Amino acid sequence: MTSTYDLISSIPSYMIPIISTRILGDVMDQRALAEGLSDTERLETVLSDLTDRQRELLLNLHELGESVGLDILGRTHGCSPDELRSDLEELGQKGLVFQGGLSGRDPVILLPSLASLMDAMKSGYYCGVDAVPWREHKRRGLWGHVTMINALLVGRIRCKAGLEPFKKGWEYLDGKLSAVLDVRRIYGELVELGCLREKNGIVTPVPRATAALAMEGDSRYSLWRFCQSCRPFPGLDYQVYLTIGERGIRREFLARSLTLWIASRSETTEAARSTIESLLDLWGGLGVLLQDDTGAWVRFAPEAVRALKTGRTDAAVHTYSEEAIIQPTMEILVPGDFDTVDLLNMGEIADLVQADVMSIYHVTRESVFRALQEGWTEEKIMGFLERISRHTLPDNVRVNISGWSRLHSEAHIIKGTFLVLSGEKTTVPRGLDEILPGIFRIPERCEEEITSFLEKKGVMIRSAEGIRDTDHDIDWGKALPLKGPQRTAARVSQKEGAYPFGMVMPLPYGPRREMLFEEALNEGRSLIIFYPRQGYGEMQARKISPLFIFRRNGMPFMEAYCDDSGEGEVFDISKVRAIFRQQ
Repeated sequence: MTSTYDLISSIPSYMIPIISTRILGDVMDQRALAEGLSDTERLETVLSDLTDRQRELLLNLHELGESVGLDILGRTHGCSPDELRSDLEELGQKGLVFQGGLSGRDPVILLPSLASLMDAMKSGYYCGVDAVPWREHKRRGLWGHVTMINALLVGRIRCKAGLEPFKKGWEYLDGKLSAVLDVRRIYGELVELGCLREKNGIVTPVPRATAALAMEGDSRYSLWRFCQSCRPFPGLDYQVYLTIGERGIRREFLARSLTLWIASRSETTEAARSTIESLLDLWGGLGVLLQDDTGAWVRFAPEAVRALKTGRTDAAVHTYSEEAIIQPTMEILVPGDFDTVDLLNMGEIADLVQADVMSIYHVTRESVFRALQEGWTEEKIMGFLERISRHTLPDNVRVNISGWSRLHSEAHIIKGTFLVLSGEKTTVPRGLDEILPGIFRIPERCEEEITSFLEKKGVMIRSAEGIRDTDHDIDWGKALPLKGPQRTAARVSQKEGAYPFGMVMPLPYGPRREMLFEEALNEGRSLIIFYPRQGYGEMQARKISPLFIFRRNGMPFMEAYCDDSGEGEVFDISKVRAIFRQQ
């Protein structure tokens, strides 16, 4: 419903004088009634006379979209059904809430002219971002994720379908990491981000994706977690952004608004409140939300609101340690605040021994071989270690790395398909034809088998095109900026109209329906009924005075004097849709 006039125009014209008299005490046309209901001074006076529970009910209606089903209000308002209906009927008598149709089950509609007053009521829960001091948030970054990637490089963990490690794999990860990491959560996140894949039954990190995680993860990870946490409730991320915007907001009001939003879609209020409190704590821990020293106010972190609004993520500015301690024993002590890109490189050239506040890595012959396979050279390894070492690089470390770098044979598989081998020919599978010295022809469709054989022999395979699995980028999931669902205005059935809540009473089925007319007959009361034109046409309001009730073929009928036609008529009681309540 876009305006109060649109709402009033959906009321049947023959009901306008009756309703205007009931609410405003005077006979009016549609325009005058709309203007009278929209009068700001009148609305402010009416609101001031309401109870706190009734004002909260109006605010709930405003928060939920101004057109809400009774079942949703019942879940979210926190009172008994009888109390809810009583409040709605009183608000309907004041012209503040309406209901479409005659069934009594249609959505409740808030008077559109109340929107500005509801916004004014909400404004007390907001403040400017400069109005309160905000607590600085310190994030740990992606140390845990990169450390797990390094552990997987060494562990060669076997997995089931869906990259689920076997029991021994979990035991290995727990032994290395559980003292400082939530192993299963971080592993699941790496899988979801596309940083891991299965290769020959082994969990293998994806180089391009892991590199992207280390380089840009600090600026994107917290927003990714925010969107992922909202995924069980589609649209919640946009609702949070819409509710907070670029302002500060009282945490209790934010929790209340989001609780209403979730409860209106799926859960009870208590379950929704528990869910929202957990999510608010999570978003605060991620640094997506900042809070003041008292914890009463929250806001989006500046970089978070920019990303949600524009889709552009700013490069994170954090101070990292760039120094490690390299010991003559070939062990490297790496601090927990080590640069994530350097930490990822560390995992390629050294084996993770134990993760802790000061993690231990060990350079071995196998780790140097792994680095050479990933494209490192002896010079590059030396240069990296010299750059990160707090002290002068020990001589024996240089000697060992240099020696290990020369121990391995190399094989190049090129299109044709040929094998170019440097080193001992004893590592070549039997049955291959040697075309030239060190060059062998590979039979058709045997590339993978030959590659696997050479790897087991410790031969370094160089860029076997078409053999290695295709690398891919990290999957950050939902794109930014956030986009909300298309909101549609509340529609009222034009056939049956809209009426102030509680002024129209749907008739019950069975004997109770007939008893209502008998009571009116005995008390001599007139009624306004909604009855189809000529018994089968469109619905119309008829003011009648019951004269006699009888049955025909078992069906109840009523003879009554109709004020509109000025004569007696017979009405089929089973076709009376509803009764307009009169004071």
